[in-house]
Amino acid sequence: MALLKKRNELKEKYVNLLEYESRLAFQAFYKSEPLPAENIEIDDVELRRSWAGKVLRRRVRRLFRRSDTAAAERRADLRIGIPRVLNLYSTAPLFRTYFESLGIPSENICFSPATSEEMYREGAKYGSIDPCYPSKVVQAHLHYLLTRTHQPPEKPLNFIFFPAITHLPTFVAPVMDSATCPIVAGTPNVMKAAFTKEVDFFAERGIDYVDSAVTLDERAYFKRQMFEIWGERLSITEDESDFAIDQGFEALRRFNSEMQRRGLEVLERVEGENKLALLVLGRPYHADPGQNHGLPEDFQALGYPVLTIRSIPKDTAWLARWFKEDNETGATEGPLDIRDVWPENYSTNSVQKVWGAKFAARHPNVAVLDLSSFKCGHDAPTYGIINDIITTSKTPYLAMHDLDANKPAGSQKIRVRTYAYTLQHYQEMLQDRAARMSELERNVARRRQELVAARQASFSSSSERIEMEQAFQAYLAEEEAVLGIRAEDLQKTYPSLPPRFDFTADVAPLPPEIHAITGWQPGNNHSRGCSDCASSCSCGTSNRATVAI
Repeated sequence: MALLKKRNELKEKYVNLLEYESRLAFQAFYKSEPLPAENIEIDDVELRRSWAGKVLRRRVRRLFRRSDTAAAERRADLRIGIPRVLNLYSTAPLFRTYFESLGIPSENICFSPATSEEMYREGAKYGSIDPCYPSKVVQAHLHYLLTRTHQPPEKPLNFIFFPAITHLPTFVAPVMDSATCPIVAGTPNVMKAAFTKEVDFFAERGIDYVDSAVTLDERAYFKRQMFEIWGERLSITEDESDFAIDQGFEALRRFNSEMQRRGLEVLERVEGENKLALLVLGRPYHADPGQNHGLPEDFQALGYPVLTIRSIPKDTAWLARWFKEDNETGATEGPLDIRDVWPENYSTNSVQKVWGAKFAARHPNVAVLDLSSFKCGHDAPTYGIINDIITTSKTPYLAMHDLDANKPAGSQKIRVRTYAYTLQHYQEMLQDRAARMSELERNVARRRQELVAARQASFSSSSERIEMEQAFQAYLAEEEAVLGIRAEDLQKTYPSLPPRFDFTADVAPLPPEIHAITGWQPGNNHSRGCSDCASSCSCGTSNRATVAI
């Protein structure tokens, strides 16, 4: 119990926003607005073609279209399973709120748990071969939903929803494209093949596996896609689906806003105390403890708060302080532009990693932990870019690439300790520099912190702030289970025994003692034998080595 108490104290003092983000993404933290009634008028655009084929648009007012009561009652009994994998770490609030807005109870939207070695060993046996571990581990999550979450007849799953997300919205602008990794986007279809090749595990259990493609960076097109996917399945109208999509994006906005608020608190605190925070450059699924191998927790235990790319404030006025030189020289169009270092940007998660490196290079109180999975094709073009940015700024940097199913605990511990030594010396340098600040510089820094605090306090009375504060306090108060230890074991007392020196050696054993070889004479012919191997030779003397161990 002392271990759990210490863990919870660390969560509050040196907050790990990567862990908080991974928990918040799959929680029901936003209560959506109720569906409009049938007699409510809404704005719409009516489309028709002219005799010449031109598309004509006309704004109209019409009544909101609702599904019948029987359909709503049916939706209240449905259960939907969603794997906790890949880009769902950044989009789960949207999809959860979409289903909740349509009348599906929050407890009936079931996510698989975070990745663990036990889950992977049990479920990764369906022949999906891919060098990308984040994609390969999905089969274990689907296996969990099929065998654990699906519990007929009391709690059956009606659907497993695993969308093929082809594009994601990004805060970086402008960009050439906002595509996702093709391996990640194709994984839902690959998993469908793996679970239906010989035996259709979904049909066998009466589960509808939904793996349709969706594009999140074009809201109008996304609305059309989601209605085509779920219109008949859930017996909903297009108005209901569109309303639920808007509610989903509102939940996603609040999710991003909450993470940025927490990140601002960390950044202001470490700057005021002349300490370091660790920014994790990774993809959304690196928030999964089974994917990041607990590296962020290792640094949190050493006293370094952990930031994520999502938690860095995106307010251009706040960022202008750090990107002032870029704006003055005209190198970029704004603090969210990365074309000065990567003009051919096309992948949402990749461009956000590069932007995160640019931010860390400009903030003196931010160090970098760069995570990448084994054979990640979309990360490969960014390795050199990020390395050049970090090297030029001399920002503390640790690259942990080629993360896979195997966790090399020994070498990982060595690298963590080595990097922690670097961070300690860099932090001491920050404190020495702060001690040499002039009185004017101290007053300016103090006044800026007061302004930031006043801005934070201005949001304290809003209902949104209150809801998110409750979610954060619930996270801090949560007593985490220690994997591999049963609850009853935590209640036991174990006697402390002294070490057994007769069974335990702190040093390597002595080498075997070699005595002098007897019976050997100069001039003997040993052509047919060797004295060192204790064989008889032509001289007739049996030469033996006596070994005492």
